[in-house]
Amino acid sequence: MQDDERTRLHDELSQQTGRTSDPFASAVRTTRMPMVITDPRQRDNPIVFCNDAFCALTGYERDEIIGNNCRFLQGEATRADDVAKVRRAIASQEPAQVDLLNYRKDGTTFWNALLVSPVFDGDELTFFFASQMDVTDRKRAEEHRFLLNRELDHRVKNTLATVQSVVLQTLRDATVPQHVASAVAGRLQALSRSHDVLTVEAWASADLMDVIKGALEPLHARVGDRIGVEGPPLRIKPRIATMLSLAMHEMGDNAARYGSLSVPGGTVDIKWAITDGEIRLNWTENDGPPVSPPSRQGYGTRIIERVVAAEFEATVSLHFPPEGVRLTVVAPTDRIGQEATEWRMVSKD
Repeated sequence: MQDDERTRLHDELSQQTGRTSDPFASAVRTTRMPMVITDPRQRDNPIVFCNDAFCALTGYERDEIIGNNCRFLQGEATRADDVAKVRRAIASQEPAQVDLLNYRKDGTTFWNALLVSPVFDGDELTFFFASQMDVTDRKRAEEHRFLLNRELDHRVKNTLATVQSVVLQTLRDATVPQHVASAVAGRLQALSRSHDVLTVEAWASADLMDVIKGALEPLHARVGDRIGVEGPPLRIKPRIATMLSLAMHEMGDNAARYGSLSVPGGTVDIKWAITDGEIRLNWTENDGPPVSPPSRQGYGTRIIERVVAAEFEATVSLHFPPEGVRLTVVAPTDRIGQEATEWRMVSKD
């Protein structure tokens, strides 16, 4: 674009947005929030307007900005995935919101909370309006918190490993039966796996699917694709994730020792649905040996019927019909987490 054309476009848009009769246009010019407007009707979608706050943020003069594509603020450290998200939104004429690492004129970097919105005149796309915000301090705080969490997670995991080693050694020295030692080891491993899932999510929440699959991972290695897990995404709270991981471990361990997974061809189906603010989770065992109710209440039953019911504020039903164990848990979603907006399904993988 020639300099005279660049100046003409800027002057034209400046006059347009400078009308005192248009309060929105006046706000764009005078706000302390950095803003630019680009023209998708021209080749390479150039910037045709920027306010003073954007110049102050980037260190560039206005005549150095007008006519450039917003890519001139990107560099080696800018993440390709973030750029791709913005490009997809522009190509599809949809809004996009992303934290983008940008460069100032002096070479320093800053994290830019970028919100890009298309502007239409009828059915015609006329401009892209992009507001910006320097969120570098927030990003640095998040990174610092992440590093602290990683260090804490590392120490906790080492502590869990030490506890497991001490407990197992103590059980061996005390000539405790092997099945008892194995049960204790399995429960410690279930805690460790729930810890791993939460670590990935910085202990803010965990995905229900990930928690269940993580708890049953050792069984999956033994029985293959005979465990089906299916349902919509749900972010659950850390304490809920820990309790659920223990419950799923106990159910899986019992299924492998006495239930449907103890014989070839037996299966377990775990399904849940979310309706009217409640989650209904079902554990169903099929094609196993005939089942009868246990003669006494074991640790797993106590975990499920007492702890899960109390922590989840749930109604828990655990039944032992001849065709296979049935567990139903009904709990309010606002007690255990928050429903996601997209569906995810994994079946017997």
